[in-house]
Amino acid sequence: MSGSPFPSEPHASVSPRGSRRAPPPVLVAGLAGATWMSADGEIEDLSLAEAARRCRTTAVMLCHAPATARRLGRDSLDAYDLLELFAFVRPAGFCAPSPHGLATALGLNPPSDAQTAAASLHFAAKALLGELAAQNSDAEAVGTAWNMAAAGWPWAPEVLAAMGFAEGRGKAPRVGQGLNIWEKLPEWEDEAPRPPSGHHAVDPGAARRRLAELLGPDAESRPQQADYASAVSQALAPRQALGEPNLVLAEAGTGIGKTLGYIAPASLWAERNEAPVWISTFTRNLQHQIDGELDRLYPEPDRKMENVVIRKGRENYLCLLNFQEAVRALPTAPQDTVAVGLMARWAARSRDGDMVGGDFPGWLPGLVGRQRT
Repeated sequence: MSGSPFPSEPHASVSPRGSRRAPPPVLVAGLAGATWMSADGEIEDLSLAEAARRCRTTAVMLCHAPATARRLGRDSLDAYDLLELFAFVRPAGFCAPSPHGLATALGLNPPSDAQTAAASLHFAAKALLGELAAQNSDAEAVGTAWNMAAAGWPWAPEVLAAMGFAEGRGKAPRVGQGLNIWEKLPEWEDEAPRPPSGHHAVDPGAARRRLAELLGPDAESRPQQADYASAVSQALAPRQALGEPNLVLAEAGTGIGKTLGYIAPASLWAERNEAPVWISTFTRNLQHQIDGELDRLYPEPDRKMENVVIRKGRENYLCLLNFQEAVRALPTAPQDTVAVGLMARWAARSRDGDMVGGDFPGWLPGLVGRQRT
């Protein structure tokens, strides 16, 4: 079919074992029925029971295999899951776990019904493999895919081929290459305590000016927001007595712009006194809202990485020791290799290793198993 990532004829795909495969059919399962697209592009509307029967002997291309299996009344499916391919090609990237979400994330025309959704999965696969081919794939990416191929990951031959790896071209990666992320990530080291911060106040007028800079010239006028920023600046004045901080209790209505209202004076204080400002929140969602607003202050990602950190309890983050133990257990638990490989791809690209509300795909545990993530 036009747009398929697979050749129209059976072909030799690269994998540690080698294989010859025709393009798989596509399956989109709804609540009451299913749509089936053959390798030749013929589309059929099926009952869920008929789709389940065909899946007993045929591997299919789909989006979210566990959810599809539940709709078909099956425990699992032999499938080319586009979400797994997305997690490999765009680790730490956002995508809603549906054909529409995939198309949107990849800049394709979103499907309008089940038939166009089936066709869109072919184009999504082609786009992802093309994107991978255009990247400068390193040995770690090839090594990760090679290990996943040895464990039987359906996408591995196409992924390896897209990265230009073929039998006879370079030696095979060593076992575990690409999975040993604990050896690649920069280490955190204890440093000498920082010198005491300065004690320079933030002038209320300066807080208003910083707020105006953050908002930009085209922002609507919000006098209450400027008043809020001015009032908050009083909390940042030098202390009059040891152990007696300045306190400001400020309240503003919804939509006033409180977040930027306190970011403006706080950022000025941090710059003038060469010290951090901690903003404590009640929810993780508010943490990420504040983090998003700080794009205005640090529009360049590299500079933001140096100046903005989200801190949560350690149970929110990937434990490298647990991950190392999982990699070392793969010889006796090869069924975990695909999950470990996708986790390795994410960990190498993640901003901070935050698995709860950060850049970790929320649907990944549902694909590869919560115990494995």
